[in-house]
Amino acid sequence: MQTNRPISSRLAQKQQRKLAQQTAVIIVVILALILGFLFLVLPNVVRVAFNVIDGDVITNSTDDIPPQVPILDAPVEATNSGKIKITGYGEAKSEVILILNGEESDKKIISDEGTFELEAELTEGENSITTYSVDEAKNESLTTRKYSIVLDTENPTIEIEEPENESRITLRKNQVTSVKGITEPNARVFIGGRLSFANSEGNFAGTYSLEEGDNKILIKAVDKAGNESEIELTVNFAY
Repeated sequence: MQTNRPISSRLAQKQQRKLAQQTAVIIVVILALILGFLFLVLPNVVRVAFNVIDGDVITNSTDDIPPQVPILDAPVEATNSGKIKITGYGEAKSEVILILNGEESDKKIISDEGTFELEAELTEGENSITTYSVDEAKNESLTTRKYSIVLDTENPTIEIEEPENESRITLRKNQVTSVKGITEPNARVFIGGRLSFANSEGNFAGTYSLEEGDNKILIKAVDKAGNESEIELTVNFAY
């Protein structure tokens, strides 16, 4: 029994050394795998992940916000010109579309300063105008409020009720005479150069100071569209 103990000890030591070597190899392999994962595999995984995320962001970053509603400079209520300019402000680089009497009439790209100018070809009578804008992503804004523009190319009529043409007026108390008549509703009326206004029914009234002898009284009416007519009366006055 005594002769076997050294042999057993040597075998045990040899197995321990072998086990230690295997453990060291395993540790080295594990460290190599960890380092390889950290420096080779992980960066590529991160790079791919970010590429996927960026691709999703680009794919999903759509513009679905409508542009600003255009703001129009209030157009005239009436005009005697068949073509007028419609100006206003909107979102820069978007396209503004003019709707005239329910149909697309004109469109322009809004300037970098946010301004635009459109042209409207009116028809005789009342015309309705509104606009909206479309951005590069084809989003449409709401429409502006409707504006009504009357194209009126006819001159207003003038009917004088008093005094009568070629009439004669006497006495100093009648030297300032009344001038009354009918013309287009809400027209401006000039009686001998003095401004008066016709009411909503077209009636107007004013006064004129006569001089002795024949007096030429010029009466001019200008409607809201800018059309005008005039008539001249001759009235003789004596003290």
